[in-house]
Amino acid sequence: MPSDDAELPTPDFTFDADAQGACVAGIRPYRCGSYRLEPKTVSGRFVVHNYGHGGAGITLSWGCAAKVRDFVQARIATSHETEVAVLGSGVMGLTAATRLLDLGLTVTIYADRMFADTTSHKAGGQWALSLVEYQGKDSELKDILTTAYTTFKCGIGQGFGVSERPNYASKKTHNLEEVLRIAPSLIPPRVDLPRMPFHGHHNPGHLYRTLLIEPPTFLKRLADDLNSRGARFVQCKFTDQAHVFRTVTQKVIVNCTGYGAKKLWNDTAMHPIRGDLAMLRPQLDLQYLYSQNGYMFPRSDHVVIGGNFDCTENEQPSKAECKKLVRAIAMNFGLAPPMAIPENFIQHPRITEWLRRRRLAPADTPCVPPCNPV
Repeated sequence: MPSDDAELPTPDFTFDADAQGACVAGIRPYRCGSYRLEPKTVSGRFVVHNYGHGGAGITLSWGCAAKVRDFVQARIATSHETEVAVLGSGVMGLTAATRLLDLGLTVTIYADRMFADTTSHKAGGQWALSLVEYQGKDSELKDILTTAYTTFKCGIGQGFGVSERPNYASKKTHNLEEVLRIAPSLIPPRVDLPRMPFHGHHNPGHLYRTLLIEPPTFLKRLADDLNSRGARFVQCKFTDQAHVFRTVTQKVIVNCTGYGAKKLWNDTAMHPIRGDLAMLRPQLDLQYLYSQNGYMFPRSDHVVIGGNFDCTENEQPSKAECKKLVRAIAMNFGLAPPMAIPENFIQHPRITEWLRRRRLAPADTPCVPPCNPV
């Protein structure tokens, strides 16, 4: 039972990995050097690439969508095209399509998976710069972060699954520290705590304030709004760039294919970083986010626990990994046997050191993500 010094509610970590929907997994589209956000003319088509955002797709979505809109708006000012194709129905595709509709264009979204089957739908949903490289793009990223945050907080209204949340972290969280560095005053400053306010915790920590975006609610609302505004969804699996150009008739194409860009556009900088998520029953009294040996995001549909880092394209969730994720958080509260942090967790020193070195490396430095030890 929680002790008297527990200031915030203690989670119920009851978890059955065999229950339907208890374990999910998604592939983060990690791109070495930087995400890709740029227009190109290819075979007479105007192609805007918008992919490679790692674990920060939802975080950056509205900001990148605004940049996409600006690229396309400049193009149609002289070409007078009225139709645009968006490739991909994850968060990048749906937000870009929304902004392109704002230009009065006819929008068709091509995707082999509809939004409920994308990695975006499986994401945890914290607004933070998670597992994304951006070497040399601080100025652009500041604009993207500012637009994205203000849109989520003030610009899209009710019904999108967005709420403000405190995040309690045992260590300084790079994902939010970088936001504070790149875009000062966008989010409240970090508060250093003499003690984490939870049962079983006696260590100091840090308090951040950010947003929680619930992907199932957010993506469904985006898709519903796009349908109601006349956007057309076409289910289509492309095999390569030539197949795209044979199939898509529009002269303006916005490429939001995430990890699929590795094959479709022969982008060797793309790497798959799989994350498993353990989905516990919803606990509406938990109104905080938590980070120590993994992360925990209580949402209205589930309490989501994640934080592993596996270099694989295999999207089959691992029950063993999900059990480890739950145990790693539960032990912090004194509710599970102690364990060493697994080597494939993002917060393991082996991975945090690799990420630190990547942040300091020039954009063209070759990289191979640190996969699981054999």
